[in-house]
Amino acid sequence: MTIAVVVLLIAPLLAGGLSLVVHRSAWLHGINLTSIGALVTAETVLTHMVLSDGPVLALGELVYLDALSTFILFIIGVVGLACSFYMRSYMDEQVARGVIAPSQLNQFFFLFHMFLLAMVIATIANSVGIQWVAIEATTLATTFLIAFWKRRESLEAGWKYLILCSVGISLALFGVVLLYYSSLHVLSDASQGLNVTALLPVADRLNPQVLKLAFIFILVGYGTKVGLVPMHSWLPDAYTEAPAPVVAMLAGVLEVVAAYAILRVRVIVDHAVPFAFAGELLTLLGFASLVTAAFFILIQHNYKRLFAYSSIEHMGIAMIGFGIGGPLGTFGGLFHLMNHALAKSMAFFAAGNIHRRFRTVEIEHVQGLAMAQPWTATALMISGLALSALPPFAAFPSEVQILTALASQGVPGMEFAGTSGMVTVALSDQFSRVALVSVFLIAAVLSFGGLLYRITGMVWGTPSEGIVCGERWTLGHLPIILLTVALIGFSVFLPQPIKELLEQATSILVVQ
Repeated sequence: MTIAVVVLLIAPLLAGGLSLVVHRSAWLHGINLTSIGALVTAETVLTHMVLSDGPVLALGELVYLDALSTFILFIIGVVGLACSFYMRSYMDEQVARGVIAPSQLNQFFFLFHMFLLAMVIATIANSVGIQWVAIEATTLATTFLIAFWKRRESLEAGWKYLILCSVGISLALFGVVLLYYSSLHVLSDASQGLNVTALLPVADRLNPQVLKLAFIFILVGYGTKVGLVPMHSWLPDAYTEAPAPVVAMLAGVLEVVAAYAILRVRVIVDHAVPFAFAGELLTLLGFASLVTAAFFILIQHNYKRLFAYSSIEHMGIAMIGFGIGGPLGTFGGLFHLMNHALAKSMAFFAAGNIHRRFRTVEIEHVQGLAMAQPWTATALMISGLALSALPPFAAFPSEVQILTALASQGVPGMEFAGTSGMVTVALSDQFSRVALVSVFLIAAVLSFGGLLYRITGMVWGTPSEGIVCGERWTLGHLPIILLTVALIGFSVFLPQPIKELLEQATSILVVQ
């Protein structure tokens, strides 16, 4: 077990160091694939251990792994591996075109591995404090990755991301400090004051008022990283300007890791205060994100910003599931995080291919994709249909689970005043559920219509004059095929290890 944990940490760290001294493109890609392969192997071993033996501690209780953290590691591994395959053709073409100098590949791979390492540490850290440091480290690495092209727009997007996420992470730090303050009055060992394994057994004895305030700061702080409304304004610019594999990691992994950080603290809070407190906040931000994104999707003329607002929408849906809670809502939220990560990474792979061929991000200037890039057109349609939650794609059952939980359970803690006793209250509760389900469905239909209308307009038609037609096979097409198989396959059959991970992670988040 300890060896597997060490591999998780050493693989990206060593790969990052080697990337600074190796200058040949083929060697850089080989180091990258070897590193991510070692990481996925270690994650697989740890998943087997957790499923068979339960949660484990390692490295002097610095590392804590349970079903929830290994599930997040699974998403990191899958999306990271897909990005590594895609980068082989994507980055080499940027060098061949003279967009970046060969020496800049060293910087790119170093930052990519440091980004990956920070997310792994944030996922496996036992201490909420170390987790905060790791998430802050993702800000430093991704700022340079977002601004990697060094254009005025990319520098502006990187600067905006740095400022807003730094403000958010500062708020999260204040929440972590409050959490530590609350633990000092209960735990005899102050060094254990931020450890999840120490806080959970005594969570019901922590100061509930301090915990409420801590959760609000942590939710707003990490919610900035997730891209929840109203802390989302950095996201469309960053997703437009960053290199395609970086955006795939931002949308598919960083958002998930930030959501995981919120959920870790939420479990502690739920032991000390009524479940409805955190549930209402998560549901509120979830609906705000869902509705806001739906309207912005309708008016988008930039396909990268289109997918950016789709990310805001889907993270909102996941937060609604977590806010409703219970086995159904929580399982649906976790399942939706995975489905969104797979679909959105493939969407940005397609977007990267389109931008390289058409040299534009404007939807109206991209037509006839089916003729110009048939592989990419297929990937774009599949990812668009998956993000629209149409069957047979896996996002359909996850959204249905969340919607069913909303209709059957409603928002926890929602109270209505009545003048006629229980009958009036019951009718009010029934009406609120119908109203919330209606808002959910209307927003989902708007997003579905806006997304598919824009995508089909790009796929069909005749390419503009001067656009080369035809698409040769590259290694970058391999992750598109594998992600397609997963998005369709997971809707009808979940492999037993993934199913067990989801079920056990759900049981961790559902506080009785």
